Amino acid sequence: MVGLAEFDMEKRSIRSNRKENAMVKKNGYAAVLVMVLGLLISGCTAEKTVEPTPDPTETPRTPTMEPTEEPQFTPTDGITAADVDARRTEILDYITSLSNGPFAGVISGQNCYHGTEILSSSWVRGYANMIEKLHTETGQWVGIIGVDYEYLKIFTPEELAQTNKALIEYAKAGGLVTITLTPQNPWVNDESDLVNNPGTFDGPAGTQNEAGFVHVTGLDDLIDPAKPVNAAWLRKLDRVAAALTELRDAGVVVLFRPMQEMNGNWFWWGMRSHPNDPAPYVHVYRHMHDYFTETKQLNNLIWVYSPNESFGEKNTSTWNRTVDWAYPGDAYVDIIAGTNYEDNLILGDYATYVSMKKPLGVAELGPKIGGPAAKAGTWDTSQIIAKIKTAYPRISYWVSWHSYPGESWSLISNKNYDALLNDPGVINRDDFHWSWLE
Repeated sequence: MVGLAEFDMEKRSIRSNRKENAMVKKNGYAAVLVMVLGLLISGCTAEKTVEPTPDPTETPRTPTMEPTEEPQFTPTDGITAADVDARRTEILDYITSLSNGPFAGVISGQNCYHGTEILSSSWVRGYANMIEKLHTETGQWVGIIGVDYEYLKIFTPEELAQTNKALIEYAKAGGLVTITLTPQNPWVNDESDLVNNPGTFDGPAGTQNEAGFVHVTGLDDLIDPAKPVNAAWLRKLDRVAAALTELRDAGVVVLFRPMQEMNGNWFWWGMRSHPNDPAPYVHVYRHMHDYFTETKQLNNLIWVYSPNESFGEKNTSTWNRTVDWAYPGDAYVDIIAGTNYEDNLILGDYATYVSMKKPLGVAELGPKIGGPAAKAGTWDTSQIIAKIKTAYPRISYWVSWHSYPGESWSLISNKNYDALLNDPGVINRDDFHWSWLE
């Protein structure tokens, strides 16, 4: 079986090769968070050191899930729906203010792998190595902490609840939270039996599995009640919505980034499944937006549209399109934050992003995939603030991606992160002054 690192590297190598072919402060919350995470981790079985894929038997699973009824708001700590509305507005207004004109600061961020991997203490994975160690060495907590709710496997409600505990504690300390949804193929895994079939990143339902692509009959079928795959898709949405509801009830606002890099051809929802028309992706994105916002009453989501960088390709390309090719529309997007892996941090689509008149970020950031800096962990991260300040002043935040053996993208795996996080232009967790924390 291919290892997680090898599989993810293969995916990103394909993207990189195709590009070449086409042109290439400590505070009191820290102790609480350490204690909570310690209790969580102690309840899981030991993880493997060499193989980064978690043992699928580590956490309990639930039986078959059916679409759920419309949820009621169940506040915790006295938080009301109006409170969540106000928090969402305050956060989005703040991000927008950073993206409106001359450079006014940029928020730091770090993704912490997938689901319960955020609780891992093995190798470089998890909160302990990605966030706490960074704080120990720099005195700073990153402004944004991130995790992917899927990709690796289809995490059960219990597993997502464990994941959420880390996110909730970070938000209570003033940090922001971003969640990516990289969904496994619902035509291949209908989520009817997560006990025996949770899926794997490199299995037939994997997001880029070639054999799985042939089962994709059309993205519009996902939202057509007459199609069998619709029930599977709704199970997925309901499971994810339940986890997001838990965050909502805890007052956590989420920068929600679903089904990213849709303009590329490597994911089952990408342009490969509908090369002649972006409408099917737009329909599915809009349906998810309305289902979560209206039916599930998830008023804590800030919607992030996240294309892959275009590499200068046009909309006739068979592997990558322009960043606005499948844009769902202004009413469905709050922030635009694409992906970028370049040693010299060139945002080739910056002018297009600015023209779309939305707050801007970089949702995945790292050195060149497969390049010498990434392989050696020698990327100079201090250039992030230098480049954004001088060349890309409307970028309001970035999220450094996580690393794998032999491929270093995270802050802690590279160089000069102390200078970066202590630069006066970088906004970290302790720099926020949210009204609900006063």
